[in-house]
Amino acid sequence: MSTSPPVAEFAVCRELLRSQAAPLRSHALGSGGAWLVQWRNADTETAYHQPGHHTLSLYLQGGEQVRCLDQPAARGAPGSLCCMPAGHESRWHVNGSLQLLHLYLPTLPLALAAECWFDRDPRLADLQDRIYFDDAVLHALGRRIVALDWDHSDASLALQELALQMQARLLSAHGATQRPPAARLAARGGLSPAARRRVLDCIESAPAGSSPGLDALADAACLSSYHFVRMFKASFGLSPHAWVMQRRLAKARALLAAGRLPLQQVADQAGYAHLSHLNAALQRAGLGSAARYRRVISR
Repeated sequence: MSTSPPVAEFAVCRELLRSQAAPLRSHALGSGGAWLVQWRNADTETAYHQPGHHTLSLYLQGGEQVRCLDQPAARGAPGSLCCMPAGHESRWHVNGSLQLLHLYLPTLPLALAAECWFDRDPRLADLQDRIYFDDAVLHALGRRIVALDWDHSDASLALQELALQMQARLLSAHGATQRPPAARLAARGGLSPAARRRVLDCIESAPAGSSPGLDALADAACLSSYHFVRMFKASFGLSPHAWVMQRRLAKARALLAAGRLPLQQVADQAGYAHLSHLNAALQRAGLGSAARYRRVISR
């Protein structure tokens, strides 16, 4: 895959590029919007200011002289991990050379994974904020990812499987399950797990180019339309329409990254009635047209 990472989508990625870090290779991980990027960095400074996504970082080479100014006693080394959830803040001095593997995870797909895999309320699917920790499972998975030829025709499936195992490990071993009482109280309400599954099934089974009507979704949840909209937003943090649009755009990005289908077929399979609709959605997200997005990620 491309060595040009998804700059427009991930704040940590943008900051690394600003600090002159060099992406060695990158790979889009299916329709969920997650990405892998392997980086080389040396002798610079960088800072992360409340990114809207999660980042898992694995040190591959070097790192002993890297300092997190917010945790000056912490020491990195090959094999060290950092978990930087959405909203994370930190400042870094990078001394010496190093290589890193980054896994970028959008918040919504990880929240849905928490619900599907562990029956966890998606609003509570946060990760612990951790600078330099050890986890033999995550380290082994990261090393398997690095050992693969990402350009091989069979690599995509293997990378997706390994990245899913990393996400499951993060949620099960490093999830931020403890919240203050006010946050737990605010998370009450919303759709039940069974209702959420029925609604998502209804959305996924809609014919290409169309969305299920509000009445159909409300029926799947066994609620009135008015009550359903309120409960859906309480569960997912988005209105039903905004959630469908976000899922549709994520699928289109994955199809464009794969580079196999003509642009109109990408639009069709992602659920857009016309290519112009896909172009408009990409432009609203700051990603340009479908043709431009494909050119950028295939460089």
